[in-house]
Parts: sequence; C-alpha cells; structure tokens
Amino acid sequence: MTQHDPRDADAMPSPADALAIIAAQRARTDDTRPSGPLLFGVWGAAWLIGYGLIWLTSSDDDSPAGLTATVAITGGVIALVVTIVHVIRRTRGIVGASSRQGTMYGLAWSIGFAAQAMIVSGFASAGASGEVLALAGNAIAALVVGLLYLAGGMLWDSVPMYVIGGWMALVGGAAALAGLPGTYLVMAVAGGGGMLAAGLVERVRARA
Repeated sequence: MTQHDPRDADAMPSPADALAIIAAQRARTDDTRPSGPLLFGVWGAAWLIGYGLIWLTSSDDDSPAGLTATVAITGGVIALVVTIVHVIRRTRGIVGASSRQGTMYGLAWSIGFAAQAMIVSGFASAGASGEVLALAGNAIAALVVGLLYLAGGMLWDSVPMYVIGGWMALVGGAAALAGLPGTYLVMAVAGGGGMLAAGLVERVRARA
C-alpha cells in the first residue's frame, strides 16, 4: 500500500493559486494579440473623418476638394503606420512561430495597400475615368482592410476581429455599388462608424 506523503499536498497549488496562474497566462496571451479597440479606433476615426469630409466637400462633379483629400490620405497613412508598429511591438518579445506570424501580419498591411495603389495606377494608365478610379480605390481599400482583419481573426482566434473583417469586406462592395458621391458616405458611416462601434464594444467587454 502506497503511503501518502504530506509534502504532496504542499506541492499542489490551492484553487486560488491555480486561478491566479490561469489568469496570468491568459493576460500574457492577450498581451501578444493586437488591441481591437486601438486598431478599430484608429481606422474608424481615419475613415469617418477623412471620407466624411470628402463627402461633405464633394463638388458638383463629385470631385473632392484637394485639402480634404489630403486629410483623408494622411489619416489613412497614420492608421497604417500605427497598425504595423503596434502588431510588431506586440509580438517582439516572443520567439518562434508566433513572433514570425506577427511580423508577417504587420508587413501584410503595407503589402496590401501597395498593391491597391498599383492597381488603381494601372486603371489610370489604361484610361479609366475619375469615377472608376475613385470607386475602385475605395472598394479595394475596404477589401484590403477587411481581408486582413479576417486573417487576424483567424490568426489570433479573435471573433470580433473576424466579424469586423467580414463587415469591412462587404462595405467595400457596397461602396462600389453606391456610386459617387455616395461611395464616400458609405465608407465614412458604414466603414469608419462600424469600426468605431466595434472598438467601443471591445473596450466595454474588456472592462467587464
């Protein structure tokens, strides 16, 4: 008959200690994931303000004012840089596959928007009208964001990121169908507003 060693009881963590260990591991895992409220917030603000201004200042020929277009482009560039830096920093202290995945995901954003710019430039070289270029540029931008959020949701097992990714992809399609200047309103309200709403929901859930 095996005798019970009282030291075994001391070696076993108490329920409270076990819960603390689980919470610490969960917090460490969460620290490696991109912050939904941050990413949804920067992209949502950039699109709501940028595309909203473009829609409000579109002239009779549906061409946005130069200053507002510059504001919109600058906001998009800032959101892109924040996203890349944030994702890479979140995974910097991790070794192995997770670090590699985070770096690759961060760089995928710049690759996606570089491809978008090349496609729109190709349309322009082929003689596409200003309306076609505007619709294509907006729709492809929303598609790039949507697909990358979908990929991020699968990569980090994040349902909110996956859901907003699907939403943004559909926003791109709706923006293309809306025509000018309606495409800017769709991008501002459904795109920017949708991401801000998702960021707010994520922040409330995190605090709860």
